[in-house]
Amino acid sequence: MATAPLSQSKLLSRSNSLALLAPLLAEPYRAESSTALKAIFDHIAPSVDTLLSILDYHGVTLLLASKHSLPTKLQPALLERKAMVVASEGLRSQALLTLFSQFSAAGLAHFILFKGGAVAHTIYQQPWHRPRSDADILIDEIYRPLANSVLANLGYQKEFAIEGKYVSYQSSYSLTLPGGSKQHIDLHWRINNRQALAQAYSVEQLHADGQSLNALHDTVVVPSTVDNLLIACLHRLGHHATEERLIWLYDIHLLASKLQSSDWQVLLSKSRHKQLCAIVADGLATCQTRLGTIVPDTIMTSLSDSKLEPSALFVNRDLPEWRYFMRDLKSMPSLSARAGLIRETVLPPAAYVRQQMGTNSTSLAYMKRLIRGIKRVRGA
Repeated sequence: MATAPLSQSKLLSRSNSLALLAPLLAEPYRAESSTALKAIFDHIAPSVDTLLSILDYHGVTLLLASKHSLPTKLQPALLERKAMVVASEGLRSQALLTLFSQFSAAGLAHFILFKGGAVAHTIYQQPWHRPRSDADILIDEIYRPLANSVLANLGYQKEFAIEGKYVSYQSSYSLTLPGGSKQHIDLHWRINNRQALAQAYSVEQLHADGQSLNALHDTVVVPSTVDNLLIACLHRLGHHATEERLIWLYDIHLLASKLQSSDWQVLLSKSRHKQLCAIVADGLATCQTRLGTIVPDTIMTSLSDSKLEPSALFVNRDLPEWRYFMRDLKSMPSLSARAGLIRETVLPPAAYVRQQMGTNSTSLAYMKRLIRGIKRVRGA
């Protein structure tokens, strides 16, 4: 019996669209990949908005436009998008330069630009080829008050978010730029909010092996290529377990392509020491399948053969949230810390819960939050 053709909605779903788009960035590139994709798009005739939505979700709109001839009907929208993004990139870079200068002037030591901002400025031909919604900056926790003061003095507004000693290791800020665009800053004092991953890196470790980003400011340091790759793999599973965006895989692919033989050994050593072998192996294996990423066989074998690690749980992307939370609890250093995480998760500050639940009644807010939590657990 013949298989029924996929509907437009299924063909252009997030998972299927990744399979359609990845060959356009794979190595070695095959021209027939672009031809086949064009034939599919011509056949199902998605709207411009639908196509842009797919490309935007995967973060590859202007990247692919710079490498391939996308459908002709997209060209007006792409030209407009490019002009807007390039202008916004300039404004955001200037705002970052100002922030970094003020951090240095205030005596804030060892701050690291990491994740999307770091890779955009180091491995992409143009930083605007690598979209990102914010700039992620890692500092030592003792400098939080100083960093908050600098941001406030520059006009940044702290955004609404849950806070506590254990439940979150970051604060978000935003600044309105000329023309109305926004600069978003995620200020981290640990590398990840997951307890099993939070201690993977300190700002001192990243700074010791890091590289200066003179394109923005001579005091700005970004992680080394090896550390950038580890962080990219960690971020993909530790922060976005239910999503798979092509741009995250392409980050890993480009970073891996820059590693020399000695770098691969450093990657293996750090993965073992930080107990991240399973997470790194999963990222590299997925890139091998989707993008033709070249990884030495000995490295993949060594990563895959490593003993079971606490972080290996995150490779299982379909687990209910409570399983990840239990791993977080097991990773806490003491009973009091575990109790603190439970308390901050179940009973966050009243002001936060009232705003989150959209009510002035504290008791009603906590009740609504409890009901929502029960539904999530049952739904999982």
